[in-house]
Amino acid sequence: MTDLNSLSGSVLDWDLSAPLLWSGAACRPVTGSGLPFQVAVSVLLSPGVLGREHVDLFLREAGKYALETVMAGHFTESGIQGAVFVHDRFDSEFAHSLKFASWDIDALHVGSLPDPRTPGVILLDMDATCVRCECIDEMAKLAGIGDQVSAVTALAMQGHLEFQESFRRRIALFAGKSAAVMDEVERNLPVMPGFGEMVAKAKACSWRVAIASGGFDRFVGKLQREYGLDYVTANSIEEKDGLFTGRVLGRIVDSKVKADTLLMLREKYGIPVRNSMAVGDGANDLPMISLAGTGVAIHAKPVVREKAPVAIRFMDLQAVPALLEAALLLTRLQPGS
Repeated sequence: MTDLNSLSGSVLDWDLSAPLLWSGAACRPVTGSGLPFQVAVSVLLSPGVLGREHVDLFLREAGKYALETVMAGHFTESGIQGAVFVHDRFDSEFAHSLKFASWDIDALHVGSLPDPRTPGVILLDMDATCVRCECIDEMAKLAGIGDQVSAVTALAMQGHLEFQESFRRRIALFAGKSAAVMDEVERNLPVMPGFGEMVAKAKACSWRVAIASGGFDRFVGKLQREYGLDYVTANSIEEKDGLFTGRVLGRIVDSKVKADTLLMLREKYGIPVRNSMAVGDGANDLPMISLAGTGVAIHAKPVVREKAPVAIRFMDLQAVPALLEAALLLTRLQPGS
């Protein structure tokens, strides 16, 4: 048996030519081909050095739930260092504990990861997910109605208004305001770090990337043109003579539309549930997150983090290509791969 403290401080330096089976603080190489079990998977992701201390904290937490654990491998992807573990069973309480653990890395525990060797789809929210702002709030500040729009948003957040009513009320406040504010927001759209790497990784795996946004088609259209996204849907705000009318054109993209979009994309491209991912930060993203094979809450409020299977707290969208790389690592360890 090998003691954890005898291993290098950097996980990426560990020799994992044979996966390591952990028993307490000690480990031994797994003999034979493949992994002894793969009923559940855990992944550690760090924006910096993934260290021995992180693995120690993770193993101590897994030990509380009597999980038998094998370290399958480590990797780097999009500037992220990662490690992949498999377990003899899935434990929902362990998964919950990782989402709220007091350490400086992201950790997740799921029943399975997708198979990036076959086609899949990633569906994302836009505001505060693909871009680092809420576009309607940026428009409202430029139009001089920031406080009024924020007040309506607060009512919705407190549960006093459902999304469609909240959205219509906020749009009504723009009546008579210059539509040029959209030009400025579009010019300065702050794309979330890792977005480009995520799209590139997905396309390298023959996966589709789509956005379903409760924001505006003007902004998702820019992302679609610049990054070659496969599908986008969002809201359209009416303009006349260079001014907003205060009305929405067509249906409003709410939580149901987002969930329906994921189902439509899976059916259109013949994608199994396992190979679908949904990524968002808000409560209206939860229905699509719950329908996905891998549902990811990113920089989300505690209530959303609690309900989503995967919670990313420290990284940005670099975490998504890192998850695909973790899944590829596992496929390479399967017999016959």
